[in-house]
Amino acid sequence: MPKVTFDRLEIKPEELKSTGNPLLGFNGKRVEPIDTVELVVRTAERDLVESFVVVESYPSYNLLMGRGWIHRVQGVPSTLHQVMRCLSPDRSKVIDIHGDQVVAKECYSVTLKAAGKEKAHIRSVAAQ
Repeated sequence: MPKVTFDRLEIKPEELKSTGNPLLGFNGKRVEPIDTVELVVRTAERDLVESFVVVESYPSYNLLMGRGWIHRVQGVPSTLHQVMRCLSPDRSKVIDIHGDQVVAKECYSVTLKAAGKEKAHIRSVAAQ
């Protein structure tokens, strides 16, 4: 969780718990975490307590949910379709958690700009 997201959530600093484990960033560099915080996340009709590592970074996302969380909600993600499909806790219905492809493309462009690269030329290709 970027610190800016932590700040926006208006969580009391006392709720942070110490962590001594460094992280490896997507760019391969070592990232020193500020601390961790546990939050209740409601997804797919479940309330799960998740631990988030708070880091000083300015990425194009608010939170990253890991494989452990995906497994706990029994999710099957599709990056192609920007959706994660889950079963309800009683397994009676399918729940789709949709992403927004427009926002995803904007985030990608912001990330490229932050890395000093040109904006990607994104275009749709229709099947014939």
